[in-house]
Amino acid sequence: MCGIAGYVGNKLSMPIVLNALSSLEYRGYDSAGIAVNEFGKIIIEKSEGKLGNLKSKVNNKLISSSCAIGHTRWATHGEPNKTNAHPHKDFGYNFAVVHNGIIENYNALKRKLKKENIKFYSDTDTEVIPHLLYLETKNKKITTNLMINALHNVVKQIKGSYALAILVKDLPDYIFIAKKQSPLIIGLGKNENFIASDVSALLSHTNNTIYLNDDEIGFITPNEIKIFNAHLKEVKFSVTKLTLQPEQVMLGNYKHFMEKEIDEGSKSIYETVKELQRNRTLHKIPVSVIKNCSSIHITACGTALNAGMIAKYILERDCRVPVFLDCASEFRYKNPIINENSLCIFISQSGETADTLACMELCKSKNAFCLAITNVVGSRITRLADFCIFTVAGPEIAVASTKAYVAQITALFCFVKAVARLNKKTLDYNEKDIIEVSKMLAEHDYKKELNDLVKKIKNKESVYFIGRGIDYFVALEAALKLKEISYIHCEAMAAGELKHGSLALITNNTVVIVILTQPDLIDKTLNAIYEIKSRGAFVVLFSQFKDCAKYVDYFVELKNTKASLMPLIASKPIQQLAYFTAIEKGNDPDKPRNLAKSVTVE
Repeated sequence: MCGIAGYVGNKLSMPIVLNALSSLEYRGYDSAGIAVNEFGKIIIEKSEGKLGNLKSKVNNKLISSSCAIGHTRWATHGEPNKTNAHPHKDFGYNFAVVHNGIIENYNALKRKLKKENIKFYSDTDTEVIPHLLYLETKNKKITTNLMINALHNVVKQIKGSYALAILVKDLPDYIFIAKKQSPLIIGLGKNENFIASDVSALLSHTNNTIYLNDDEIGFITPNEIKIFNAHLKEVKFSVTKLTLQPEQVMLGNYKHFMEKEIDEGSKSIYETVKELQRNRTLHKIPVSVIKNCSSIHITACGTALNAGMIAKYILERDCRVPVFLDCASEFRYKNPIINENSLCIFISQSGETADTLACMELCKSKNAFCLAITNVVGSRITRLADFCIFTVAGPEIAVASTKAYVAQITALFCFVKAVARLNKKTLDYNEKDIIEVSKMLAEHDYKKELNDLVKKIKNKESVYFIGRGIDYFVALEAALKLKEISYIHCEAMAAGELKHGSLALITNNTVVIVILTQPDLIDKTLNAIYEIKSRGAFVVLFSQFKDCAKYVDYFVELKNTKASLMPLIASKPIQQLAYFTAIEKGNDPDKPRNLAKSVTVE
C-alpha cells in the first residue's frame, strides 16, 4: 500500500523523488521520508503526517545528491509517527531501506538480531531488513557483488511480501531493489533511471518501464540496470512502453482528483467499450471456456466486489449460468470447489490487490481458467491470468474509486453480453446502449439536486441505503462511498429484509436513501418506503420514476435507460453525494483517513 520512489542520475535527486512521492501519496499518507546518498554519506529526513510536512521540512536544504529513495507510508506495524516512518537505517548506518509490504516473520527475525546485540528504534517490521544487511556485510568491503549476494541471503530469510529500495553508503550511485508480491517498476531514462510503486510517478520523466517479477533482485545506476532471479542468474528484461500521458495524473482545473475522476467516468465507459470492440477482446476468449464451464466464480474486494455483484445478478437472471461470488479475503479459507472446468474472474483496479492475487494463485493451482479484469497493463494480475479484459479508465488517484468502478461494470456488461451470445440468450441491452449511457452521464451534473440533501445528512451519525434486486448492489456501493470519505456510518440493506431486524434502527428523522431503478420492483420497493415512512424516517429516493416522488421527502431524478444498465446511471449521483458531503464536512475526499488506494498487503 505504501508508495516508493527512487532516482539515480545526473540531476538533483531530492526534488525528483519528492515530486514522485506526490504522485504516490494516494498509496498512503500517514508519514513520509527520504534518504539521499551525498558523496558516501546517507542523510535521512522523515516527518509524521502527509507529504507536505516533509516537503516543508526539507524545503530550504541544499543537498547536492544525485541518488535518493523516498517513501510515503500506510501504517501496518507501529503507529504512524516519525520514528516508524521510512526510510529505516541499520545499526552501522551503512544502509537506508524503504519497504512496501509485510514481513510476516519479523518477530522471529527481530529476536535473532537482538541476540547479535542489534538495537531497534522503531516498531516496524521493516527495520529488520537493514539490520540483516548489516550482519551479512559486517567487516567486509562492500562491492556490487557482495551487496547482491547479501540481499539475496536477506530476502531468503523473509516470509511475506516486499518491494524494497536500498541505498548503500559505500556505493553512492546505486539503488538496490527486490520484489515479491508488491509492485515495483523501473523507469528508464538517459543517463538516469527511476523506480516507483506505480507508473504515475514516472510519467513526467519517461514512458519506458520494466516491471519486476516476484523473487527478483537487482540494482540501478545512472547507466546500468541488472536484475537477477531467485537463483542469482541474471535475467533479460523486456521494456514496456507506456501510453499514458502526464496530464492524466494532473488536477487541471479541478480542486480534487475525486471530482475530476467522477467527471471522467463517462469517458471511461465509452473508452472501455470502444477498446473491447477495437481489439475484439471478448471474441478471443476460448469458446470452450464458457461453453464447458461448470461454474463461474467472481472474486474481488471493496468497490470491485460491488461491481461483481451486478454481473452475477445478470448472468444468473438472464444467462441462466450459476455464479459464485466471494470477497477475496474470505475466498481461500472456505476450501472453494474449483477444478479445471471452473471459470474464475478476478476484478482489481490496480492489478496488485494482494487478497485477489492470492485467490488467483489458488485457482491456477487447481487448473481453473483465470480471467482478470483490471485497469493496469503490466500489473501482476495480468501476468498471472490466462486472459485479461482491460478497462480504460486511465490512472485513478483518489482513494475512493469512481471512474474505475463504472469501467469495471462496463467491462462486466460486455463480458455478460459475450456469454449471452454463446448461450443464445437475450439481454435487454447492447454495446450501443452502453455508449448512450456514457453520453447521458457526460451531459448531466447532480450538484444542484444534491445541495439540500448534503446539508441534511452532513451532521448525521448514520445514513441508511436500501434497494431490491440489482438496486441493492448499487446501495452497497453508495454506502461504501459515503462512509469512506464522509466518515458517516452508512449501511446498505436489502429492502425486503427491513422487517427481519433492520427496521429497529429506523426512528424519527432517520435518513434512508432508497435506490429504485427496476420497473418490476416498484411496488415492492414502495412497500418498504411506506414501512420506513411510518416510523418517521426522512426518505430520499434516487429513481427515474417521477410518479414515485410523491411518496418521499426528497427526490433525485435519474436519467432513464435499459433496466440492466441503470447501475451506471446511478453511479454518478451516488458518487457526487459522497464527494459533496465530504467537502461540506471539510474532509479531504482524495485521502480519507486510515485508507490507501492500492491494497497490496493482506
